[in-house]
Amino acid sequence: MSCTEETDDHWSYYNPSKWHEHFPDASGTSQSPIDIKFHETVAQQFPPFEFSPDHQREINFTLTNNGHQVAVTLSKDSENLNQTDLSFTGGGLTGKFNFVNFHLHWGRTDRHGSEHEINGHTFPAEGHFVYKDLETQQTAVLAFFFYVVRSENEENSEWKKYTHIASLLTNIGDTMNCALNLSHLMQIEKRRFFRYMGSLTTPPCTEGIIWTVFLDPIGITEESLNLLRNNVMRRTYRPVQPINDRIIHRNYGH
Repeated sequence: MSCTEETDDHWSYYNPSKWHEHFPDASGTSQSPIDIKFHETVAQQFPPFEFSPDHQREINFTLTNNGHQVAVTLSKDSENLNQTDLSFTGGGLTGKFNFVNFHLHWGRTDRHGSEHEINGHTFPAEGHFVYKDLETQQTAVLAFFFYVVRSENEENSEWKKYTHIASLLTNIGDTMNCALNLSHLMQIEKRRFFRYMGSLTTPPCTEGIIWTVFLDPIGITEESLNLLRNNVMRRTYRPVQPINDRIIHRNYGH
């Protein structure tokens, strides 16, 4: 199915209000994404993230069209032959978190696409890097906003590479390998961020996920986003959910 609108696993991005019918966690009280209202956040100091050295080099990944997004995982040869260590500690989290996958969320136009919002403002896309503590099974997600830049010179070259390869995966199950540098994709150093407890933003919408949402956006061209919109899927984001009584911290403005 090209540019799929529906898949056979009980959910699509065109009926998020019905996800709870098959995935009860989707109606929980600590769901993600959320609209982060700056004046309601609480300033807190966090120690720096410490990323393993392999984040700084090109690693071979496999991109897969899974019907809902283009997920990026370590390729089998990177996993087995090189003993690749993509992990982090610090950032106010307890334990060692190992890379699971990353993926991008986008919308039909530049007006929508991010899952989280800042003071009601949406961004054209949002990247999620999923890590897991293998001892505790705790999942942490690092989220990054994007903004549209006019020239390729301003675009993050690694994301340009991702969108080009991802746009070739027009059918569910299509895969392709690509060498990418995680550090260049995230550019995490000294970025401002928010921290809160939420959920997976796709079914089963499991709660208890530690979210770190970075405020300063990454540059991407409209051409790159259009490659995804026109060749893979029109939209891949869940609307914001109620915050309820959760506290959102920020690492700046002390």
